[in-house]
Amino acid sequence: DGSGAMGGLSMSPEEMDALLLKAFLQAVKGLKEKELPVETSLFYAQYMRPARPKGSILDIKKSSHKKLATFLGFLCSEGIIRVASSKGQTKLTEVKRNHPLLKEFTPLPFEETAGGEKALEEEAAASAKTPAPIEIEERFRPHHSMYGTLFPDDRQAYYSAQECRTVLSEYIEKEGLVDPMKEGSIVLDPHLCDALFQGESHDGPLPTHLQRHEVVKRFAARLNAFFLMQGGSMKKGNIVPAKYVTGPGGQKTPMVPGVSIKTENRRGHNCTILRGLEILGVDPESFAEEMKVAFAASTSVESQTNSVGKKTFEVMMQGYWDKTLAQHLHQVYKLPKVCIEVHAKKGQSEKNPKSASNICRS
Repeated sequence: DGSGAMGGLSMSPEEMDALLLKAFLQAVKGLKEKELPVETSLFYAQYMRPARPKGSILDIKKSSHKKLATFLGFLCSEGIIRVASSKGQTKLTEVKRNHPLLKEFTPLPFEETAGGEKALEEEAAASAKTPAPIEIEERFRPHHSMYGTLFPDDRQAYYSAQECRTVLSEYIEKEGLVDPMKEGSIVLDPHLCDALFQGESHDGPLPTHLQRHEVVKRFAARLNAFFLMQGGSMKKGNIVPAKYVTGPGGQKTPMVPGVSIKTENRRGHNCTILRGLEILGVDPESFAEEMKVAFAASTSVESQTNSVGKKTFEVMMQGYWDKTLAQHLHQVYKLPKVCIEVHAKKGQSEKNPKSASNICRS
């Protein structure tokens, strides 16, 4: 099978001859007519060598032919191929596909060839380097009135929605707050009343009873929403505050925060501004350098201080890169599209996203 004798390290000339022929037949089975003519040394390096059985070693010097030209001359004498020489180059010009050796040869499956084995290894390595999509999970912190009563007094802890519902249900059951006289009614003891109403303006006295579904609704509305983001290119999970959107009825809905991509004109230059990389745990300077190398773009980073005194960063790219940035963040950083906001006025947008041909991320 061509893989014995330590894959070619101690093969006899006859065994190497057989391995060469097998690799040749395997190679030309996959050679298309439009690829002819092909320079013979190129054919040997890029077609025959990858076509050998995996685990074997082609060494033409250890065959009876000793040289590639001699081996090809043998194939010509057998009527399998034709070659032509011109200006010091020898090219394979024709393959006689009706030759009995070719017609009777059964090629190996691609994965059993040296080229197939290498391709599978490269695919596995690429898969191992490809980050998983970013996963987003909602998390909550209690209202300050809930600490020490409904929740432990741990101001750094985050809870899932299910954990919060369990806390409320267990408190109601433990304190015996289910009203036996009114179906679905919950008695509001001082702690639960504070958890639901403390700090809010209220006309008249606070209620002493509420239906369970009203208790659950008010309790959920008083929790502070966050989102746990993990996966993608992030080395560790990152918890970020939710972005609240006010609906028509005044009700606030927590939304997943994201990055903002905006095109504008600054000081007479078209540019694209990217904000919000903090949610990915990505260093803005490193990202700007990555964009510069990947897309040959002019980039810079500016820092700002927001209304609460926290420093934020924006990456500026000269020109319109809105579609390219959105595609790159989604495909490379695995950021869900729902987390990417693009604001581009008419006439201030890319026609098509560009591809990064020289980027290499580990």
